[in-house]
Amino acid sequence: MAETLPLFIDAQTLNSVLDEAGVQVVAVDSAHDYAQAHIPGALQISMADFTASAPPVAGLLPDEAALREVFSDTGLRNDAHIVAYDRAGDGQAARLLYTLDAMGHGAISLLDGGLGAWHAAGLPLENGAPQAGASTFSVERQPDRIADKAWIQAHLDDPDTAFLDVRSAAEYAGDDVRSARGGHIPGAVSLDWNLLKGPDGRLRPRAELLQLIASHDIESERDIVNYCQSHVRSSYSYLVLKYLGFDKVRGYPGAWSDWGNDDSTPVSRNTDAATRQ
Repeated sequence: MAETLPLFIDAQTLNSVLDEAGVQVVAVDSAHDYAQAHIPGALQISMADFTASAPPVAGLLPDEAALREVFSDTGLRNDAHIVAYDRAGDGQAARLLYTLDAMGHGAISLLDGGLGAWHAAGLPLENGAPQAGASTFSVERQPDRIADKAWIQAHLDDPDTAFLDVRSAAEYAGDDVRSARGGHIPGAVSLDWNLLKGPDGRLRPRAELLQLIASHDIESERDIVNYCQSHVRSSYSYLVLKYLGFDKVRGYPGAWSDWGNDDSTPVSRNTDAATRQ
C-alpha cells in the first residue's frame, strides 16, 4: 500500500495505512505542541532541526552530514514512505518533504490540510512527549532539485528556465519588504501560494490547478525554480508541481532572504504582465 500513496494524502487514507510498517508519519512541530496532540505513532521534528541560517539569510539547506544526523536521530528510515504534517498551513511539512526529496528520498506524502484536517475528520489524537528515535538514514544530494544564488544568476536569461515567486503580490511588487530590498527576481512569475488551496486550506482539485498554472504561463518543458522568502511556501508549490507531473522542478533554499539581502543581485520591482491573479 505504501508504494501507492499519493503525494497529497487525505486524512482517511492516511488513517487506513497508519499501522503499516512501511509508513512513517512525522509531525513538523515543536516538542511542546506535539506533546499536547499528535497523530498516533507520529515522530517529531522541528523546522530548526532541518534548516540552517546565516543571518539575515534563513531557510538554508544544511549539509548532508547534518541532515543525515538529524533524520537518523528522528528515527526516519530509508525503506519507509514518509508522510509529513504540521499545524501551520502545510508549509513547514512541505519544507521537510522538499528536503527529503532533495536528499534523494522520494517516497513522500503531505497530509493535505495537516493536523486540522485530521481533527476535522474525527480521527484520534494522542498526547505525550516525543520519543527518541534511532536509525541510520542515508542522504544523497540531488543537484537537479536545488537552485542556489549562483545557479540562478547563471540562468537568468536562459529561455528554458522559469522563476515562480509564490509570495504575496505585495512582496513581489516590493511594497511588502522583508529583506534589505523588496521586489522579485527579474522575469519571475507571481503566483501567491494561497491560490493553490481551496477555502478549506486543502489543495484545489487537479483540474483547477492545471487551469491556474496554465493561466500563469508555467510550462512543464522549462526548468522551474520555486521561491518565496525562506523556501517554506515555495516548498509547497514545489510539491504541487511535482503532483501535477512537472519533471523539472527546483527549490531555492534561502530564497528571497538570500537574494534580497545581497546587493550584487538584480531586482525588479515593477508589477508587469508576469503578475496575474
